[in-house]
Amino acid sequence: MEWQPTPYTAPLLVASVASALFVVYATANRTRGDPPLVRGFVGVALGSGVWSLAYAAQLSAVTLGATLFWNRIVWVGIAVLAVAWPTFVLAYVGRTAWLRPPRLLLLSLVPTTVVVGVLGLGADPLMYRSPSLVDAGGYLVMEYSPTPAIVGFVAYSHGVNLLTFVLLGHAAATREGVLRRQAGLLLAAGAAPTIVGIAGIWGAFGPTFVDYTPVTFAATAGVVGWVVFRHRLLDLSPIARDAVFANLSDGVVVVDATGRIADLNGPARRLFPDAAVGRRVEATFERVPVVVEAARGDRADDEIRVTLDTEAGARFLTVSVHDVDGGASGRRVGSGARRVGSGARRGGPGARQNGSGNCHSGSAGGTVLLFRDVTERETLQRRHRTLIEKSPNVVAVCGTDGLLRYVSPSVERLLGHAPEAIEGRPVLDLVHPDDRLDAQRAFERAFETGEPQRLDHRTTHADGNWRRFETTVERLFDDNREVVITATDVTESRRYEQRLQVLNRVLRHDLKNDTNVIGGYAGLLRDHVDAEGDEYLDVIDRKVETLTHLSDQAREIDVALHSEGGRTAIDLARLVGRLGESLASSYPHATVTVSTPDVAVVSADELLESAVRNVLENAVVHNDRERPTVEATVTADDGGYRLDVADDGPGIPPVERTVFSEARETALEHASGLGLWLVHWIVTESGGEIEIETREPNGTLVTMWLPTATSGDAAGTADAVLDPEDASAGGAVD
Repeated sequence: MEWQPTPYTAPLLVASVASALFVVYATANRTRGDPPLVRGFVGVALGSGVWSLAYAAQLSAVTLGATLFWNRIVWVGIAVLAVAWPTFVLAYVGRTAWLRPPRLLLLSLVPTTVVVGVLGLGADPLMYRSPSLVDAGGYLVMEYSPTPAIVGFVAYSHGVNLLTFVLLGHAAATREGVLRRQAGLLLAAGAAPTIVGIAGIWGAFGPTFVDYTPVTFAATAGVVGWVVFRHRLLDLSPIARDAVFANLSDGVVVVDATGRIADLNGPARRLFPDAAVGRRVEATFERVPVVVEAARGDRADDEIRVTLDTEAGARFLTVSVHDVDGGASGRRVGSGARRVGSGARRGGPGARQNGSGNCHSGSAGGTVLLFRDVTERETLQRRHRTLIEKSPNVVAVCGTDGLLRYVSPSVERLLGHAPEAIEGRPVLDLVHPDDRLDAQRAFERAFETGEPQRLDHRTTHADGNWRRFETTVERLFDDNREVVITATDVTESRRYEQRLQVLNRVLRHDLKNDTNVIGGYAGLLRDHVDAEGDEYLDVIDRKVETLTHLSDQAREIDVALHSEGGRTAIDLARLVGRLGESLASSYPHATVTVSTPDVAVVSADELLESAVRNVLENAVVHNDRERPTVEATVTADDGGYRLDVADDGPGIPPVERTVFSEARETALEHASGLGLWLVHWIVTESGGEIEIETREPNGTLVTMWLPTATSGDAAGTADAVLDPEDASAGGAVD
């Protein structure tokens, strides 16, 4: 077969060889990229290679028959490229919905129809009318009249190409760094043959019947090679990159070997608003110089901690530094690769393909900076650390070996020991010898059972004295062989309690005994003094009575403070009736009226009788009338019962009413408010309420409300109600 040389043969052969090499390379590395992207790229390389090689043969043929034969192969390459190019672009920009079989078949319909028609009927007469060979300046080319079929196919293919150019242009405009360069170069490689082909039809380069589109493949092959090998087209697709970057909550900044930012994601932008692709790290991280040092490789730390001042306040960050190998594969080396790879897995399916480390610009090495915002964790840790350090208690951690592993700073204030001086020492060395056995057993039970253990013990002070502590020992975690020790210094409170007990005994026993002696001798004196002395003896009797009453109140308060605080079912009607009769008997000059229902069972403290008796007695004892009047009424009210005690006396002084607002005794009140304090405490502990009102024109109304007893307080019948006299009697005997 005879061949003719043409100016276009060499570039067409170069384009076909380059395409063949791309097919071999992509097939050998098909597992490195997204399968749809790799398949589309292979199709583009295959189609352009067949087109270029067949067109070189067509131009070299010297007979019309040979020319039309090779032209049929040209149409095969054109059809393959007409399907592969849009498929490749759609895969590249992530429009994977168009890669499903139904839509892919629709995309292949026109090219398939054309190639079937050309192979079955021939390009003449399907595409060309009256084809012939004409001299084009030293070589023959085929001249023809276009048919509607070829015009329609050219319009279709140019329309599809235009849509792909729009997609690539959008990708180039919206992406950054290496991905922007990828999309821009692909746009140039795709648009150049189309533009040159259209210009050739209008005679811009020579004979109008030469198709300059495949001739341009020789030049665009270099561009594609640059994208494949320099910008790792098959390794780093924008879909994989977006999947990783969009789903990573951590900030990622890729720095190339020149010290410029090659890529970064949204969280990194929010942390560093001035960051931008191409900006130098010195300018970007000016506020955090340690990051600049890490990006330069001046620090050996795999992870550093930085504090970033923002308008919203300080942010605490950890920065992981990972070196990047600049080889063609772009794989990370060292442990850093595994760490970033594990983070990429959060990005979804595309992230796994990016786990190989292809996240930088493809320069000869670089650095990946992974910023993790740990502000909440750091704030919480600092808050806990402050709580422990400022705690009035000693907080320590002890292991199964009995050695102290941590002691809070408060130990120096409470015991005079510096924390570092006792850390590492056996914890029992600080415990009084007589208390060590109990302490050791408490530690053992805490490890064995996992339940908190409480103990009371003495601990040595640095000055040689012993301090009393109440300590809780509790296992730190279920799977941990450490316990947390929380020790509270109760030395002063114990001393204060002991002093109160002594004073209470003096008030309850010694004072009462002495007042009884005084009263007895005052009675004996009545037979030895004249009538004028009776007035003074009456004063002595009243004071003796007051002191005796004070002693009794102190006894009742002591019982109230040391009681278990349990509630029981008490028949308030029976209680008020009995106390009313006792009051009328003790004070015959007073008029006492009691009105109650048959039964009024309430849930109250067992010391309720003391409260009711105090209110009734105060209504008579502090009444300045010759014949005081007291009215006690029990009525049902709002899920409970209300006791109203009304008198016609002078009223309760305002200074004594403060017990209801302050719930404490003041120095100015002395003992005058003890009774009201006791009443208030018992009623509130019973879950009730108490109010005091002034009556007009004179007198006081004391109202106590108590809740109705439940099944848990009584057996369900009035007969099962605890006799309050028995309940109070248990604490009334000294």
